[in-house]
Amino acid sequence: MNKHITSFLILFFTALLCNTTNAQLQHDDSPIAEIGQLLKKIDTVLQKEHLPGLMISIVKKDSILFSGGLGYADLEQKIPVDSTTQFHLASVTKFFVAMGIQKLIAEGKLKLNDRLQAIAPEIPYTNRWESTHPVRLVHLLEHTAGFEDIQLNKMVNTTGKPLTGIDGVKAVASSLNSRWKPGEMMSYSNPGYNVLGYVIEKVSGIPWDNYIDQVLLKPLGMDSTLFDLSGERLPSYAKGYNFNGEQLALLPLYGPGSNGASSALVSNATDMAKFMHYLLNVDKNTNVDLLAGNDMLEMEKVHSTLASQSGLQTGYALGNDLFPNNKKVTFRGHNGKGEGFSSWLFFNREAGLAYAISTNCNTNLWPVSQLIEDLLTKDIKYPTMNSVTIDRSKIEPMLGYYQFMNPKNERWEFFKRIFSGINLLSIDADKLVVDKGNGQIDSLIHTGNGIFRLKGNIIPSYIIGQNNDGRPFFQGYGNGFYSKTAYGPILFQKTLIYLGLLAALLSVICTIVGIPLVLFRKMKAIDLSITGLPAIGTICFLLAYRKMGLTDAVNKELFITLNTTSFSIFAGMLFFGISVVIGAYLLYKRWRQISEKWIKFPLAFNMIFLFYLVVLFSIHGWIGIPIWHM
Repeated sequence: MNKHITSFLILFFTALLCNTTNAQLQHDDSPIAEIGQLLKKIDTVLQKEHLPGLMISIVKKDSILFSGGLGYADLEQKIPVDSTTQFHLASVTKFFVAMGIQKLIAEGKLKLNDRLQAIAPEIPYTNRWESTHPVRLVHLLEHTAGFEDIQLNKMVNTTGKPLTGIDGVKAVASSLNSRWKPGEMMSYSNPGYNVLGYVIEKVSGIPWDNYIDQVLLKPLGMDSTLFDLSGERLPSYAKGYNFNGEQLALLPLYGPGSNGASSALVSNATDMAKFMHYLLNVDKNTNVDLLAGNDMLEMEKVHSTLASQSGLQTGYALGNDLFPNNKKVTFRGHNGKGEGFSSWLFFNREAGLAYAISTNCNTNLWPVSQLIEDLLTKDIKYPTMNSVTIDRSKIEPMLGYYQFMNPKNERWEFFKRIFSGINLLSIDADKLVVDKGNGQIDSLIHTGNGIFRLKGNIIPSYIIGQNNDGRPFFQGYGNGFYSKTAYGPILFQKTLIYLGLLAALLSVICTIVGIPLVLFRKMKAIDLSITGLPAIGTICFLLAYRKMGLTDAVNKELFITLNTTSFSIFAGMLFFGISVVIGAYLLYKRWRQISEKWIKFPLAFNMIFLFYLVVLFSIHGWIGIPIWHM
């Protein structure tokens, strides 16, 4: 009798499952069917983009559509990603830290415009405008303090012992220098959020991660979300990989180089779905004492930049950015990129849409993002876009060349100040024609008051205005800030650099040609050394720079100490400078013995402009970089 009952139950549930499956296939409009189709498309992207695994959380205001994963958390053991697999979300941490600060503001323990010096005078930062333009809390939240991003040798902590308290801030003190008046322009700075973590500790009286756990994570039931301060690999963590173009290689897991307040968040699909559902229903969560709707509105507002003061609200707000990419609705949120992980958290509270994705590989998540946004916005109509005729009398005087002003790191990106400028060319009724360089010409559509949008975008993200001194500025192309200046000096610098690069190339070519001449005794070896040494120096420099990039991608711990890798980078770049100096000395010694003018003057040309490169690189710290001691 039991056997008959068992057989009947098996047949019944099999038939039920088949009927359910057929219903999903027949009704394409059902959420389950749509999610199934979406996952199939995403799985195709995983194969094409070489993603090992993917965490996915998709939420609407009234429901959680999906929380789970695809692919593998561990390629070696073939452990699949599921809703409990924990991913390192890197800079998404900043949004949570900003919410912690906003909670303290809501409780009256802090104010957005509080001076950092008044809150924590022990923090080692420098700001030569402190008396008139002090660093304030809002500047740290919006990356407008002018601080640099973290230095190469401060990015990771390999000791296994977390950096806490003021020691965590002092570890990144080399980046805490205001390069312009705080509040003018945005430049992404991880150390600024490390400072905010310390501020939370000082005001709350407990470690910053414990505070956020108490006021945010626990009330939302995010029991699997934590902040990894030690870099200890747990069984529930997805392993991070790097795709080198041929295969996926496992990357080491590090502790954060400071206190973790900029990058230590770890979570899974289930918890991120809970978090996003809270974001979309802030005012309805009466049983959870977190942030009110007005608090979230304040977090979504840009407060401190010159652009925001002139009316532009696209940009980095309090721990979150607004992105103009979608053609139907705008999403805001944060992305994160760490060793072997790439993560996105995007939401639109008004539309009631949100999603979070994370992959355990250093790669671009845009193809996955597009598929999810297409599904979420399929029933939303394209908005009607309007334009406003430009007041020529206001804008025409501001046409001209604008220099790029806000690199993340002055040492590594100094050249952007020279090569990344834009030219505001002309006005065409409601359009501003912009030459971005490299043949890219954009027509920006005017929406009023000097604010513009790119064709196809539904919100404006460009503005032309004047600073407090009356100098024209332009903000756009992400959070790029540009100041009007004369193009002549910029063109002069560009020309010198191009001539220096040409000289380096000619040195290599002349050396290759000269080697057989020396072998056949048609040329003296000492004469070949005049170009040969700088040629070898150039090659050493390029190899050292490439080595630095590869190390940054997969072995950041090698930047921390003096070792074969860090010394080879130091020596390779230093040798470039030494080789040019020696080459110049040899040319000076051999000048009278070289009778042919057609040889002398090209050699002089080469040496002059190579020497210019050496001086330029030395000024900006590229010659002989002691990476382990920056």
